[in-house]
Amino acid sequence: MTDLAVLVRTCGRSPPDDQLRVWDYPLPWIRHTRRRRHLQRGGKSALLDGSHAPEISGYRLDRLIGEGGFGQVWHGHRESDGEVIAIKVLHLELVRSVDAMTRFQRELDAIERLHHPNVVRGLGHGTLADGRPYLILEYVEGPSLRELLHERGALPPAEMLTILEPLCVALHAAHEAGLVHRDVKASNVILAHDGGVVRPVLLDFGLVKLVDQAGPGLTSSRSMLGTPAAMAPEQMRGQPVDARTDIYALGLLAYHMLTGQPAFGGAPGVVQSYLQVHGPRPRPSSKVDIDPAIDEPIARALAPEADARFSDARRFAEALRAVIHGSVGEEIEVVALYVEGDATDVRAVTEIARGHGLTVGLTAPDCMLAVAPRGRVDVATLRGLISGFSVDARIAIGLSRATINGQLVDGPALDVEGWAPYPLLNRLWVADGL
Repeated sequence: MTDLAVLVRTCGRSPPDDQLRVWDYPLPWIRHTRRRRHLQRGGKSALLDGSHAPEISGYRLDRLIGEGGFGQVWHGHRESDGEVIAIKVLHLELVRSVDAMTRFQRELDAIERLHHPNVVRGLGHGTLADGRPYLILEYVEGPSLRELLHERGALPPAEMLTILEPLCVALHAAHEAGLVHRDVKASNVILAHDGGVVRPVLLDFGLVKLVDQAGPGLTSSRSMLGTPAAMAPEQMRGQPVDARTDIYALGLLAYHMLTGQPAFGGAPGVVQSYLQVHGPRPRPSSKVDIDPAIDEPIARALAPEADARFSDARRFAEALRAVIHGSVGEEIEVVALYVEGDATDVRAVTEIARGHGLTVGLTAPDCMLAVAPRGRVDVATLRGLISGFSVDARIAIGLSRATINGQLVDGPALDVEGWAPYPLLNRLWVADGL
């Protein structure tokens, strides 16, 4: 899928309703096919099938990697230094469309205003001989966030924050520059890998709103711009948008990452839109085992009325960080349980540990470690249940310190040698005082 990991990933297919691309023009809910026809000069019909790459001085285009109702994206290289680039070209039949040209110009303006590592980088622009405008962009290689979530499902809160926080900072920079993205969603985020570090990159400014620029609007009484599942209520109502519209989308994105599911998914489009405006705010902790404290900042970001949301994207990230790393970073005293032995004994002790409220921090076929806050586990009962295991099972119950966040355990308790005599004897060992 790496060839599709830039800008337009639909590649001419008719996408499902919750994945409609902003390239689909003029109405984002109208589907288009890849094989489009246009009229050349003299009225002769020709097929725009991507077989002939546009000719752009200084660049070598080698293949078409995306196409939709609004235009094409080509993969290529800059001849001066060989840098891999992506070139976005408007369809010829849209050159005379005021809306299409306005939208293309606004995307160009947005990219030229923004210079941020988490926003796709613009490298140039121009106009082809036939009048089609084009944008030259960095080629961002990597999976989309949507692909990652499809493959892995829910992400741990700390990992979610490493992706969301840079996007919040990037969008804050966009808002400071007078831009509202209006289509923040998992398929518009590419996870580039730079030197082993993941760099989330926000793409597709085709629906950007320049709040400080007068000119023709892109909406009308018969259309709503954006992806229905990623729209804020004011977008659905056709009302003015601002930075808080993107904050709503960030709330949807955070929920999607934490649960592996869209916040209002599973319902027909009309019902989904109603729930986004009038339904209860979704709580990620009702879907996955995470700290319920995370629900509050997400519910605030998803408030139906813009005035009730965070005032800027950075404050949303800060609120999530305070909840996630506030609990993750606080070490507490814990009772730690460790077992080594054959797979049967390890599985049995694991089930006992989970049944008594311990959180499993490490597990393998021949060993397991679990912890629970001291005072929340009945050590005497636990000791009685596991004392009758085979003589080959080596089990320790001791005291240590750890951080517990949902199913994530970290801290000194993971080092068994730090709180128990090691190697363990073929019997149950319990620390003094327990």
